[in-house]
Amino acid sequence: MSIISHIPNDSLPESGNNFSNQDKIFHLAEFFILGLLIQFTLIEENIFPRKAIVFMTLILGFSIACLDELHQSFVQGRNCSIDDLLFDFLGIMLSFFNYKNSF
Repeated sequence: MSIISHIPNDSLPESGNNFSNQDKIFHLAEFFILGLLIQFTLIEENIFPRKAIVFMTLILGFSIACLDELHQSFVQGRNCSIDDLLFDFLGIMLSFFNYKNSF
């Protein structure tokens, strides 16, 4: 995630698709995976009670999303986007369905 955030926009590969919001799907998928990894880490390490795992995943995931978007505002050709932040948050929220179904 960090490596991709450092790439200037003009250096990103062009996709052959005419789908203009393809980056939103990438944000959603990236933060869905991050949400799962945070949940599994908190469960495995047994740091918080099970009831607090959803809340802590939300706090940690959203904090990382905010820092990622802030970082992108400093990279040439990239910008901070509320839309991207919303899709990041949606990806984290969708990871909760897996948590509810698995545990």
